[in-house]
Amino acid sequence: MESVSRAGQEISLAALQQHDPYITSIADVTGQVALYSFSPKANEWEKTNIEGTLFVYKRSASPYHGFTIVNRLNMHNLVEPVNKDLEFQLHEPFLLYRNANCEYNFL
Repeated sequence: MESVSRAGQEISLAALQQHDPYITSIADVTGQVALYSFSPKANEWEKTNIEGTLFVYKRSASPYHGFTIVNRLNMHNLVEPVNKDLEFQLHEPFLLYRNANCEYNFL
């Protein structure tokens, strides 16, 4: 993932904390991701309306980690808690995951 200046990280942290005051620090960031979701009905991957900056962060309350995509396309950001129900598979350059709602996605 890419490096961000200290001032840039502080600004990003403050913005994230407006949505979740329990966020304590940013663990990692990448400048551009796009979210795709698996459609069982069509049996294919479909691009969502979510793309932008991915932040992986630490929280002071449970769940203690999470990630969010700050969406550049509209006001709907993706927020995913990292907990025991979240499953990951790395297939470079893609990261596939299944969340607690059994939704399959990749970044």
